[in-house]
Amino acid sequence: MNSDELTTTVWELDQDEFPADEPIEEQARFLLRYAILAPSSHNSQPWQFTIDEDRIQIFADETRWLEVADHDKRELHLSLGCAIENFCIAAEHFGFDYRIQYHDSGETDSIAVVTLHSDGNQSSDRPRGLFKQITERYTSHALFEDRSLPQPTRDTLHQSILEDVVSLYLIDEPGLKRSIGELQAEADQIQMNNSEYRKELGYWVGIGALGQSWLMARIAQSVVTHFDLGDRESQKNSELVRSAPIIGLLVTSTDDPPARVKAGQAYERLALAASADDLVTHPMSQILEIPEKRERLGTQVGITDGISQHLFRLGYTDESQDHTPRWPLERFLSTQL
Repeated sequence: MNSDELTTTVWELDQDEFPADEPIEEQARFLLRYAILAPSSHNSQPWQFTIDEDRIQIFADETRWLEVADHDKRELHLSLGCAIENFCIAAEHFGFDYRIQYHDSGETDSIAVVTLHSDGNQSSDRPRGLFKQITERYTSHALFEDRSLPQPTRDTLHQSILEDVVSLYLIDEPGLKRSIGELQAEADQIQMNNSEYRKELGYWVGIGALGQSWLMARIAQSVVTHFDLGDRESQKNSELVRSAPIIGLLVTSTDDPPARVKAGQAYERLALAASADDLVTHPMSQILEIPEKRERLGTQVGITDGISQHLFRLGYTDESQDHTPRWPLERFLSTQL
């Protein structure tokens, strides 16, 4: 398989193929196949890995950074956190303990290093059953059912947040959701009025990262790049926000790369826990991509001491959805075993 080829076959993982009798480098390589199934902004997969015996270094691949939409690299760091969380959940499942070192990364430094230990005695506070959901979870862009979340489900979502620097807000008050929907519409209008933003979005659409066929992707790229779809997108996304039973917001106490990475880990853990309860999630990033809108969101939600990092919808849908394709792991390994 060509390492530059997008494919859905990466989702077809069989845990029985874990190389239990192979060196730890090969075992780490197997675990990374779960890491690359993590969500990322525009499905850009902005990560790079190196394996050195029991040490796995995670780098930001800045060739996949969304420089226009994600000017401060917030979404890039969140995406890396999602991949790290999948890796750690898989490591636990196959009997590893691990230690994570976070770095306030520069251009050439790793954002984190995960060191594996094979004694398997590490206790975990994660909700049960997350490993299976790594290959089941998907993002839905559909309208959600008019169905509220039961309290036990809400409790599980809150219990999924294990990081001291991360807080979760679950918003279901209609007036507040309406206000957030209005902010979403304003943010969509601003972004879609920016030709550079449309060009960047069009690139990822055009190469098939969002799962469309080659022909449909190229048509969609042309439409996105050359036409201002602000009215359509703002109306559609505002309705998605208002109609969702829950809007989730992750907030961190600081705004440095390690805090953002931890917020990404928290989101992926929450998304997997939601999937286990037949819920789906849908990130809504546009508000947070515009500093003034991000600040207004924090004010509306009542955040007095923290930074909004990740906004998303939560709900139920009967919509059937295929997984979006991924580039195979080999594309992201800087050294080959």
